[in-house]
Amino acid sequence: MPRDKGPLEADDYLCETEVQTRMSQVLHTFRLFDLHTLDWEADFEQIGLDSLDQTGVLTSLEHEFHTVFEDRVFENFRNLNQVKRFITTDHNCF
Repeated sequence: MPRDKGPLEADDYLCETEVQTRMSQVLHTFRLFDLHTLDWEADFEQIGLDSLDQTGVLTSLEHEFHTVFEDRVFENFRNLNQVKRFITTDHNCF
């Protein structure tokens, strides 16, 4: 008889809709741009995030999803869509 999965099984990933919603909530706290017109594919510089703002946003997203982005990953994010894709495929995020 198959057992029911618990809420935090290791093979589970967060769904993209949930990730984008939670990311939007974090981004809203920064009040740096209009979330209704935000281009998730635009580079951070194109949406007005300098390196300090980028670090703040990425660190806040780490806290929201209870994870730590490795330095090489953290430094290579160029837009919010890359961050979203990473979170949706990382077993450590919840």
